[in-house]
Amino acid sequence: MHALRSLGKLVWGSKEAPEQFKLKSGVLYELHPDAKVSRKCIYKDAELGIRRTNIAFQYQLVVQRVVDEGEADLLEEADDERAFLIGTELRFSGTMIEGAYGFKWVDPVSTENIRHEFVVEDDACTKAMRDAFALAVARCVWERKARRPYTEAPADEVQKILTQVEDDELEQLLSNVKIDNADLAQAAAYEAEDVPQLERSYAAVPAPAAAAAEQSTTEAHLALPAEPKEMKTGKVIVSVLGALYLFDPQLAEFVQIAADVALTVVETGKFTYWMNVASDNRDYSSQLIEPEMNAVFNNDYKSLIWNYFDFNTKAYSFSLVSADKEHYEAMHQGLTRAAYETLNEEPWSKVSEASQDYLLDAYEEDVEMLPAPENWDSNEESEEEEEEEENESDEEEHDSSSRHEPASTSVKTSKSKRHEEEDSSEGSEYESESDRSNSEESEEEEESEDEHEAGDSADNGAKNSKLAVGYKHGRSFVVRGNRIGVFRHTDDDKIEFDTTINRIDDTHGKEFTPSSVMLHEQDSALVLMNQQRPHELYRMDLEYGKVVDEWKVHEDIPTVNIAPNSKFSQMTGDKTLVGISHNMLYRIDPRLGGDNLVVQNEQQAYATKSHFTSAATTESGAIAVGSGKGEVRLFDRLGVRAKTVLPALGEPIIGIDVTSDGRYVVATCKTYLLLIDTKIPTDPDGKTGFQKPFPQAQKPAPKRLQLKPEHVVYMGAPISFTPAKFNQSPDGNHSEKTIVTSTGPFVITWNLRRALGTGRGDAYQIKQYPDMVVADNFRFGQDRSIVVTLPNDVQSVKRSQLAKPTRQSLMVRPSTPGTGSSRLLSSSRNDIVDAPY
Repeated sequence: MHALRSLGKLVWGSKEAPEQFKLKSGVLYELHPDAKVSRKCIYKDAELGIRRTNIAFQYQLVVQRVVDEGEADLLEEADDERAFLIGTELRFSGTMIEGAYGFKWVDPVSTENIRHEFVVEDDACTKAMRDAFALAVARCVWERKARRPYTEAPADEVQKILTQVEDDELEQLLSNVKIDNADLAQAAAYEAEDVPQLERSYAAVPAPAAAAAEQSTTEAHLALPAEPKEMKTGKVIVSVLGALYLFDPQLAEFVQIAADVALTVVETGKFTYWMNVASDNRDYSSQLIEPEMNAVFNNDYKSLIWNYFDFNTKAYSFSLVSADKEHYEAMHQGLTRAAYETLNEEPWSKVSEASQDYLLDAYEEDVEMLPAPENWDSNEESEEEEEEEENESDEEEHDSSSRHEPASTSVKTSKSKRHEEEDSSEGSEYESESDRSNSEESEEEEESEDEHEAGDSADNGAKNSKLAVGYKHGRSFVVRGNRIGVFRHTDDDKIEFDTTINRIDDTHGKEFTPSSVMLHEQDSALVLMNQQRPHELYRMDLEYGKVVDEWKVHEDIPTVNIAPNSKFSQMTGDKTLVGISHNMLYRIDPRLGGDNLVVQNEQQAYATKSHFTSAATTESGAIAVGSGKGEVRLFDRLGVRAKTVLPALGEPIIGIDVTSDGRYVVATCKTYLLLIDTKIPTDPDGKTGFQKPFPQAQKPAPKRLQLKPEHVVYMGAPISFTPAKFNQSPDGNHSEKTIVTSTGPFVITWNLRRALGTGRGDAYQIKQYPDMVVADNFRFGQDRSIVVTLPNDVQSVKRSQLAKPTRQSLMVRPSTPGTGSSRLLSSSRNDIVDAPY
């Protein structure tokens, strides 16, 4: 027995390292019993390990591909890991595979009966190591089943499990773990000899008994949110039982705070729902069901994770692991129904069964999606270029971090350079606050009274607000009040200030601030929208830097947003563009002249207000439209009704983008992104939802891309995404592979292939800035660099400088006293900018 407990030190390791026990060398195979090629090698060189999850007593079996040092930078684009939740359904056991020792198990989430085999190398893995690993898996199964540390079991617990277990699958699993006294002695000897080497590969952590003692210490220092003043009452929609966990920011894991709680959803008014969580001894939370909860369901763990903000807006992350499958399904359906009715203000019963399944899938963390197209594989040259660039950026980031300076490229100009520019040009009169505070007098004092007042209105409180990235000439344009800054992209992916368009006014000389901007006609013009005059559009000639045309679209149709005629039509001389009102989609042709520029046979109106908010076009001219109700409509052309209407989750869509071939759509909501594969699985020609309607029972499985609730705890504020964008290129090689967005001071990217391959929406890269990010987009033609617009700064950052989120990278730095809310980021003037932007 002493040998068993001693062996536990090898298995459970320490909380600093997620991988607790590894077999370092082997080959992973995937078995498809019904396929023509039934056995396929996945990783030729791999490690098999056990990983602790953030939820107590739950572990993963993890297979990781081993790569050479020179290949490490390519992992972002590769399938480098397979993870499986350890439980009875895994049916893990030792086996002989073609004369070699190994392990086999079933993929519990696969619907195709996929099995896996891991063949170990005899030279690198002794029998004692294999037995120790099998025993470790068995212990993980027991802990998940009993929800207690393994060492809390009586001395004869191993024998009791092996002989008296009621679960047939568990008995089958444990029957393969046969360790006699001689084996245990050999394992103990192996531990004594090889522990130093193991500790170099992963940090050793306390056995479960020590972990239990540590948990009580954790609970002592973990600050729980204050008890609610009242628990809302009303009609009970659903009530389930489970164990409650709270995320501990110091330990970076969930800690159990109550073994038995009840989660109850109550209806307090028409389409108003609250969620209460309480035990017999304490009330934990009572909160309105709304998007800020950032709820995530996980079918594997039968759990719900969500955010809770107290009256001081301090963020917490709770997790409830349901008592069983029935409780989980009831919780999933009850909360999804409540969220839908709250946001849509219509009964759940009116939603079709197919749409209900669509909505339920949207809230699941692991949703199976169709694999990415095979022709997405990049050529070796592009991969080598990316690897070199990432290595260069890593070196730059290392150098900059040693100097405690930002790694990204910011538009900052010294005062001496600014004075030189002022001597040679009059185009730099738009100065930063820090420049103005240090200058003895302003150029505007020499101008007329009207111009002086206009300049004051632009300077007082004006912040960067809109971003348009150029398609053709390597320029980006940033709106700041009634001025536009022009920036030049360099060959080394940096950004430099070029010039300023100092005043925006219409053809009548009336000044205005654009509510939206879009580049047009080979980047020779900007189309501007004025929120105060929604029936008109304005064309600014960028050569002259002034509005030269005023387009009166239609006196009865207020335009709420515009989009290019097709994905890359802005690179051509195409004069037309797509416009949307609250319930119409139409083509605008300025050549028609007069007071009606809507092409009559290319418009589609809906009888009721659809609350259209945003639109995006494919390379062929198909249109994706998002609405304030949360619906997504797919049109193959203008002038007809949508081929496909995807049900609303309820949260308004504030932005939408689509890949050039129309295969993928990303819709931005306030707290999550919705990734949709438009390909119809059963169509023999591979058509998409743009070309024909989805069968009623085959709505696409949506994938919610969202931040982990526990990461929101570090970030300290509710999520509010900016419109997400795919990187884009007119190459026609399906080069869209990354999505970028931002929230607060954080820029975030998702790797599209990884999201599709793993089905997980929380695998993202992130970078924090010293101020709030107001707009962001990739530089045109690639995804290596991102243009980031801050209120008083414009920067270019390499995508490789974004990293996996950690406690250090997510902790929000305190604001400068007196500059704003403590929850928002502010920087001193000298820290932000020393130039016009």
